[in-house]
Amino acid sequence: MVKKAAVIATLFTLAQAGAVAAQGSLQGTVTAAGTGSALAGAQVSLPDLSLGAITGPNGAYEVGDIPAGTHEVVVVIIGYQTERRQVTITDGQTATLNVALAETALELEGLVAVGSRARPRTVTESPVPVDVIPTTDIVQQGDTDFANLLRNVVPSFNVNIQPISDAATFARPANLRGLAPDHTLVLINGKRRHRTAVITWYGNGLADGSQGPDIALIPGLALEQAEVLRDGAAAQYGSDAIAGVMNFVLRNDRSGGSIEFKSGGHLLGDTSNRVDRGVLPGDGDMYTLSGNIGLPLGETGFLNLTGEYGNALPTDRSVQRDDAIALINSGNNSVRDPAQIWGSPDIYDDFKIFGNFGLEINPATDVYAFGNWSEREVVGGFYFRNPHTRNGVFRGPVVDGVPTVKVADLTGDMSGNCPVVPIVNNVPDADVLAGLRTNPDCYSLIEKFPGGFTPNFGGQVADMSIAGGVRGHLENGWYYDFSATVGRSYALFYIFNTINPQLLTLRNDIPTHYEAGAYTETDRVFNFGMSKQRTLDNGIPLNIAWGLEYRTEMFRITNGEPNSFHINESLAAQGFGVGSNGFAGFPPSDAGISTVSAQSAYIDLESDVSDDLLVGGALRFERWPDYGNTLDGKVAFRYDVNYDVAVRGAVSTGFRVPTAGQANLRNVTTEFNMGALADIATLPPTNPVAQQKGATALTPEKSVNLTFGVVASINSIDLTVDYYNIEVEDRIAFTSRFNLTPEDIQALLNAGVADATSFSSVRFFSNQQTLRSSGIDVVASIPIELMDGTTTVTVAANIGEVELESFNPEFTSENRRKQIEDGQPGSKLTATLNHDQGQWSAMLRLRYFGEHYDSPTNDGSVSYYPDPAFIFDTEVRYQIDENFTITGGLQNLSDVYPSDNPAGEVAGLIYAEQ
Repeated sequence: MVKKAAVIATLFTLAQAGAVAAQGSLQGTVTAAGTGSALAGAQVSLPDLSLGAITGPNGAYEVGDIPAGTHEVVVVIIGYQTERRQVTITDGQTATLNVALAETALELEGLVAVGSRARPRTVTESPVPVDVIPTTDIVQQGDTDFANLLRNVVPSFNVNIQPISDAATFARPANLRGLAPDHTLVLINGKRRHRTAVITWYGNGLADGSQGPDIALIPGLALEQAEVLRDGAAAQYGSDAIAGVMNFVLRNDRSGGSIEFKSGGHLLGDTSNRVDRGVLPGDGDMYTLSGNIGLPLGETGFLNLTGEYGNALPTDRSVQRDDAIALINSGNNSVRDPAQIWGSPDIYDDFKIFGNFGLEINPATDVYAFGNWSEREVVGGFYFRNPHTRNGVFRGPVVDGVPTVKVADLTGDMSGNCPVVPIVNNVPDADVLAGLRTNPDCYSLIEKFPGGFTPNFGGQVADMSIAGGVRGHLENGWYYDFSATVGRSYALFYIFNTINPQLLTLRNDIPTHYEAGAYTETDRVFNFGMSKQRTLDNGIPLNIAWGLEYRTEMFRITNGEPNSFHINESLAAQGFGVGSNGFAGFPPSDAGISTVSAQSAYIDLESDVSDDLLVGGALRFERWPDYGNTLDGKVAFRYDVNYDVAVRGAVSTGFRVPTAGQANLRNVTTEFNMGALADIATLPPTNPVAQQKGATALTPEKSVNLTFGVVASINSIDLTVDYYNIEVEDRIAFTSRFNLTPEDIQALLNAGVADATSFSSVRFFSNQQTLRSSGIDVVASIPIELMDGTTTVTVAANIGEVELESFNPEFTSENRRKQIEDGQPGSKLTATLNHDQGQWSAMLRLRYFGEHYDSPTNDGSVSYYPDPAFIFDTEVRYQIDENFTITGGLQNLSDVYPSDNPAGEVAGLIYAEQ
């Protein structure tokens, strides 16, 4: 921990170093040519001196401590032409340099993002909807999770906290345009980002079973800007760009630096003693320390480094369970209060470092590289194991109408003649229990856990990537780019405060901590692309781009420690669960490596066929040795109706194969099933248990994406309205749970499936659904006059609908259908008011989330639709000087909580497993 914090401190020290003797200064403004609008966030640098500044809200800047002489000044901001000027500094004097930048287009591997002036964020000149979020919008928010920052500014992007959700606790699923996380392609500097090793078990229906990149690993301070293409782009970028593309552009500053410290908590959090620690009242204390430094390499090269370190305490929104209250009232003093925690997890040693490098070899050739290293540890909670009613652990048979405690016969040949321990008025018979404790042939886990237990689930997550390449211009006008990328994500799972009932022969020495195994995802990409801008004989400009790509994805399962999956055939036959309870370790039979690979070629054409009409098209051929070939296409247009209004649209097709993890994963988790907690197995479609229920090998998804929109810029108000309609056939998704009957289990045992008794139901991936996601995205930027300052209101709204057009009812239950269709809010709105006035600035944000379907049990018996919610956030910033800014704020200012479940008391009975 100390070493990691030292890395950030070193970046800060370097950022503050580099000043030279004071001789003179430079000041001025940076504006947009033609309009004269101030450009905030422009970088003004003196490369030969490693000095520079960033323009403020009014476009002004000032650079001090400049030695006398003539120096080159470089002015850069994304979306505008770079300007280079010579300036002469006189000893003790202040020179003035005002620069007007011409707007231009920035091409990032075919993703065209036209400058947004920070306001509006939406690129109105694009034929498809693109949001551009500059670094100022990213770092000025108080939240430290980058996924949350995007949620606040992108209309159809959703992400939320996943309590008691196994691996989804470590890498939160994020949805764009109503599709799963792995339907959105994530790029860093235009290059494909690798997937996370974590597969989402619970993701509010839509995200269940997805395996997309983890964008929360990206520190906001590392970014120049973020770009979100809200349109299908599989023909341009690859098979998983069905919902859209997120491209994160790393900073390339060659001078200067910054440091950022954020801290906060939930001041009004009603917390239990278990997490009531930290500095602030309430719970969820967190902090992050971030640093960025730009270093010059030669005359034009750069090395930009960003580091971040943080920790976050958990939150707790629990009340004591009804069954736990009943146990306590009956005299059981061993029950924890609260028995079960609902809230965000503990996050330890969250460390991230990103680097970006570029160097000009000659005027026509550049080399570049970038990469990251990140790691963190996350610990969350699971469901309470009631000492009287938990199947496979505590719950015995009902004898003469009386429940009993589950007792294990340890003899191996069932000769122990173990007693029956009745439970009367919620209390096990004390005399029989006393005799049981002295019997070497019999044992009950109620001896070790008289108050039950609640497992804790943790994981150590590590992530690294490196990308590099060479690019430049040939003499014939062609631009080329050759790159190689490798990324690796690793997740080691462990579970503690639990047991493997198969180790009952150890009696009270049974271990309570288990290493459950690990997932590792390793992706490699090799890409070669060329593009050229030419003019046809009739004078029409045409941009041509083509390229080749080779990609391979490898998923490895590493088995857990032997105790985590140990099986005792005698105990299994008596109905005791197999594996560490709550998250069984991966056995050696599930360990191994699976790989998918693809080779692809693409061509992309785009032309302004007239002053009013832009037309583009793309074709991409992909060859998947395991899944066949595909040819995907896209056609897009933009037509300027007049100077202020334009229409735009696109039609595209897509093709997505199962990830290597989806096709081969195995996992056992705990869920509510048939009114009780039960172990649910997620199995590969090739597993004999899954095949018994109808599983078949997975096939690719196929999609069609339609987008049509209107763009308007009238009286400084910018507005985009875009309709989308996406159909995904043969969707890869989890089935509903198949309950295993005694006959099913016996048939599996007869077939040699030794762990058939370790779970009560199974599920698996299938291609049994056709899904349609449609909706409207609205983004508006409205400048207003307020208190002689600069004020802008930005609105991002989405109204969407997800529909399962066809599905196999044997594989998709009614409850499962509602989780997929209504698990995300059907409408969302974010309205943000930003006001800048001198050294002060303030933000007020309204977030609205429409109703959605919430189903805490598998059968949907206590499901409901929470009321829509309005949430207010506010922040105030004070710029002490050009180097220091203080920000304070409140999230959820009005202290809004979800509406109560009207079936809450019924749910309490189900939670108690009565």
